[in-house]
Formats: sequence, structure tokens, C-alpha cells
Amino acid sequence: MDTEGIRTTAGSRVLADNVPGEDAQVVRKLKSLGAAMVGKTNTHEFAFGPTNVNPWYGPARNPPHDTERISGGSSGGSAVAVASGMSVFAIGTDTGGSVRIPAALCGVVGYKPTIGYINTGG
Repeated sequence: MDTEGIRTTAGSRVLADNVPGEDAQVVRKLKSLGAAMVGKTNTHEFAFGPTNVNPWYGPARNPPHDTERISGGSSGGSAVAVASGMSVFAIGTDTGGSVRIPAALCGVVGYKPTIGYINTGG
């Protein structure tokens, strides 16, 4: 998710120096509702893969079960943040299971809203 003034790599070395000029719409909406961003999480490169093993930034490990195991999906870092108690909720992207798979592997709830319900810009 784009975050104004904060490095946003999409898990890729190609975007290692990317600092967006504005927040993604979902980030703006959450901030307008009073949510505070406490951090950014790891993702599979370009959110494209089922393991969350990232060749550039390392894997997001599965905290509640075994840190030698994968957290799953491209939004595995989000599931790790919730499962480990770093955050009460997290956001991620889910085209083919990238929120639901890591949620299941890490023992938390993952929800994919209806396509088009949440703007995916940024």
C-alpha cells in the first residue's frame, strides 16, 4: 500500500527507493477514521506468490506455530503482525488468496471484501 513519505517497495528490489507522494485510498480512509499506522509489513515480491519468501527482504516467519515455517501468501507480513500481537488488524491485498492463506496458516481471521467494494488504487 502506498504510504506518503514512507518507503514502499512492494517487496521488490526494483522499488527499493520508492517513496510515494500520497497515501493509497484505503490508507487515507483508515486515517480519516482515526486509525494509526504502526508499521509496514513484508510481502512476497510484487504480492505475487503463495509463500511470502522474499529473495530481497527475507521471509515473514509464522509466529504462532513455528518460526521455521512460512506465513503464506503475499500478505503474510500482515498475518504475522496480527498473530504475533504487534497489531490488532492489518491490511493486505488478495487476488488469489493472499490474505486468506496467511490468515489460515497463522491462525487469524482474513477477510476478502467483494471486488470493487474497496478502492485498490495505490
